[in-house]
Amino acid sequence: MGNSTIDLNKNWGWFLALGIVMMIGGGSAIFAPLLVSLVVETIVGAFFVGGGIMMLVQVFTSKDGWNARLTYLILGAFNTFAGFMLLFHPLEGLLALTLVMIAAFFVNGLLRIAVGVMARPETGSGWVIAGGVISVLASLYLISIYPEVSVMLLGVVAGVSLISEGAGYVQFAYGLKNNVSVSI
Repeated sequence: MGNSTIDLNKNWGWFLALGIVMMIGGGSAIFAPLLVSLVVETIVGAFFVGGGIMMLVQVFTSKDGWNARLTYLILGAFNTFAGFMLLFHPLEGLLALTLVMIAAFFVNGLLRIAVGVMARPETGSGWVIAGGVISVLASLYLISIYPEVSVMLLGVVAGVSLISEGAGYVQFAYGLKNNVSVSI
């Protein structure tokens, strides 16, 4: 355990560099949201095709019963078809992925509100509820400007995610540099 901590402390600069690169990448993504949205959509499509093909291979290589093989066949065909649709119809794919993301924001918000209400009167439960309300309101706003938001939402979300992850790595690097104890 001691050696890994020493190794991390010696290499704090690499974490700092990673954080800075991620933050620059995130800023770039925010300034080119359509391009990044299309790249994200293409990656998702490729993963669907790859996963679908793997499921289709399992139909013939699995020693499971016919129920499992039928499931592999149906899911594999669906995933492969969905992946090719995303790859060959990218703008329509952006529309579909945006709807899925908006629905996820909405459901996530409702669940956080429910968890926050169940956690009352614990400290911080109000923040959980507030975060859930913000997610629900954001999803309602996004659906009100759908489909126009489709060309940029994935790119902006990817950019914000990269910036926040990068900031976390920068903070982690400075903690390592200053020998601050970090518990995982």
